[in-house]
Order: sequence, then C-alpha cells, then structure tokens
Amino acid sequence: MTAATIAIKSKNKVDVLLLDRNPEAEVGKKTTLGWVCGDAVGEHHIKFLNEHLGVTYGKPEMENRVTAVYVYSPDMKVRVPFEGPGYVLDRPKFGKRLLDDALKAGVEFRGGVQALDLVEDSGRIVGLKGQTVGGNVNQPFEMRTKLVVDTSGMSTKLRRNLPIPSHIEKEIDKDDIEPTARLNAKLRDGVEVEPFHCDIYLDQEKAPGGYLWLFPKSEDKVNIGLGIQQKRSQKPLSALLKDWLATDDRFKEMTPLSDDSNLTGSWQVSVRHQNDCLVANGYMICGDTAWFPNPISAGGIGPGLIGGVLAGETAVRAIEQNDFSEKNLWQYNLDFVKHYGSKTAGLEAFRMYLQTLNNQEINYGMRHFLSGKEATEISLGEMPHLSPFEKIVKLFLGLGSYKAFRGLVYTMKQMETLNNLYQNYPKDPSQFGAWKHQVDSILAETRTRFS
Repeated sequence: MTAATIAIKSKNKVDVLLLDRNPEAEVGKKTTLGWVCGDAVGEHHIKFLNEHLGVTYGKPEMENRVTAVYVYSPDMKVRVPFEGPGYVLDRPKFGKRLLDDALKAGVEFRGGVQALDLVEDSGRIVGLKGQTVGGNVNQPFEMRTKLVVDTSGMSTKLRRNLPIPSHIEKEIDKDDIEPTARLNAKLRDGVEVEPFHCDIYLDQEKAPGGYLWLFPKSEDKVNIGLGIQQKRSQKPLSALLKDWLATDDRFKEMTPLSDDSNLTGSWQVSVRHQNDCLVANGYMICGDTAWFPNPISAGGIGPGLIGGVLAGETAVRAIEQNDFSEKNLWQYNLDFVKHYGSKTAGLEAFRMYLQTLNNQEINYGMRHFLSGKEATEISLGEMPHLSPFEKIVKLFLGLGSYKAFRGLVYTMKQMETLNNLYQNYPKDPSQFGAWKHQVDSILAETRTRFS
C-alpha cells in the first residue's frame, strides 16, 4: 500500500491499481484467522514512513507506545535491551489507515481478487492473470500493466513461477522458515503487565530454536505468542503455546480477544536475509514476498514499510523515464540494502549460531557477555566492539563452553565478512553473479558448520 501511495504521486499521469484477496474493510488479512502477527514495529520505521509520505500516525491504529524491547534469559535472571522505542499496533486498523491514505492519493482498490500468474512478452512482465474469490463462482481475469509490484506473501506463486530470466531467487529453504502462533487476550481482573516495554523470552525448551513474546497493548491487554525452529520440536506449535500459557500465572483465566475478526492463529515467517535481487524486467518484489522479516526477531512490519516506500520511489522514477527494465529498477536493490538489508545476512548467520545453544549456554552468555550496548550492536548486524583481550576473556567466561565459544568467534568473523560484502553491493546487474556467489558460499559454509 505504501508503494502504491508513492507511485501515484508521479508527475506523469499514471493509474495505480491495488489488488487484495480481502474486501476493503479487511485489507491485508492473512488468513481466515486474521492478521496473524506480533503487531510490533520500531519507532524509526514509522519515522521513515513519516519522512517519505508526510503522514502522522496515532490512535487507534497505534495502540500502544513502548520505550524498549527487552530480551530475557531462560532462567529469567538477565534482561537486556535489544531494540529501542516502538509501537504495538492495532493491526487491522493500521492496514485500513494505510489503505485510506492510498485511496485519498488516488489509488484504485479492488478487493476479492487473487493474482495467479504473470504475463510475459519478449522477456518482460507485461501483466498478470488472476481470479475473483469469495463468491459462488471464481471468475478469471487478465490485465496488462507496465509494472507489477508483488507483495502477496512468502510463498507467492508469482515469484515462484516467474516466467522470465532474472536474478530473483524463486524458492526458500524450509530451514529458513519458522512457524509462529499468537493470540490477543485480556488478562483477568487484577492482573496487569508493564505497558512500556515489549518482552522476548529465550527458552530452548518452551520455544526450541526460537523465542516467546509478550507485547503489551495496554496494562491488561496483550499480544502473546512464540516462534520455533520446526525440526527442533517434537511438539506441535499449538501444544507449545498451550504449555506456556499454563505455566505462567499472568495468563490464567485470561480472555482471548477477536477484535475486528482478528482471531487466535498461526503463520509461517521467513528468517533469512532478504532476496538478494528484488527486480526483474517489469516486476518487483517487496515485504514477505521478498523475505524481508528480520532473521533474529522475525519482525516484518518495519522492513516491509521501508521496502514499500523504496519500491514506490523506484516505480516513480521508472514511470517518469518510461523504462521498466531490470537495469533501471536496480536502484531499488541498492536503496533497500542501504536502508535495511545490509545487516540481514549477518543476522542470519548469528541466528544459525543461536539455534545451536542450549539454555545453560544462553544463561551464561547473557550474564557475562551480552550487555545492552552489545545487544544493540548485534541487532544492527554489527560486531560488538571489544578489544581482543576483552573479547577472549568475556566470551570464554560468558559461555562456559569451549564449543560455544569457538562458534561465536567464528560467527562474528562471518558477520563481519558478510557486512563488508553488502557494503559493496553490485551497482549493476552484470556484476551480481560473482557477488552473489560469495554471499551464498559464506552462508552455506555457516549452515554446514551449525547444521
């Protein structure tokens, strides 16, 4: 929706059509269970939107403001700030607000339709095919366009069946996908949480290879859930969530909520770096379609908003130059890497390492090594700034495990190498192949190390 809002503002006359499976009142709804999401977004992402769109958000779409995100050790004895201030959204109302802004700008909206295939002509995308949904009979349709911006989800058929040559990766590895589950609930009378911070809990028994979260919407209303690494869990996701709720006194006798048909549900999220190429001739990808969620936190709203703005600005340039080629759209790659994507491959490597640790190693590491400053640096995809002597002493004492110690030193070197590579993202499609080979080789080596 942000891409459409910006694209319509081109100085050239242009028609922008926004398609969604859902009706206008439920725009962006993921499944019949609602907008399955943690609902949290960093303040800096909202500021980015404000700077580029000139809009200001508040209640009711911004349900609560928090000053920090805290990460808790498995034994609950250590709490470190992982990210700064942000918001917990009313997800349905936020989506409706974005749509209202797009409609006011002149974007046309068509709900109850599903895009199925891209139309190709002479190596370029020139339209798409789809069908209506929600009625008694699904009616096929075909339309022509100069540019398709695909935001239809992690497993979109459009990207997977892209019919023209391109650098876009079509498939995602199953190990780079984490199932998540969440519910919105009102706590029982007399029970409250602190509404000024979001909480993430690391626990390899309760959430193997992932984490649990509690994001407050108010003192007595919360978004709670968990994400896991599927291959590390013998229990289904629903059972793990049920177990956690049963063992935490705060959640006893709470009332699940279904505001705006936003029900309790589960969803799969990508936890890898973004698709390294986001463009092809006449085609761009953004958001979950391009695997934008943060590989550590799985947060996808913020990078999705940033990507939407940058995709829209790229579309405007292409419209004004009447050039929708891969080469002319390439600036979108450079802009996204600059504003967000440069850190994600390093974070993917760090995620692989984290998933090898047990609770005892995490407890030791957070107690002796991970200060707030270091947690912030890691969340930004940077190497913590320690002198060699401090690094050796802190890591060894902190982890209490030689294997874990060696793994962390190795991971930090991989992160540094990846960060340097993304600082030199290829300026031209002709340079992409050799660069991409280096990135893939480093991540493949890291995956093998921690598999």
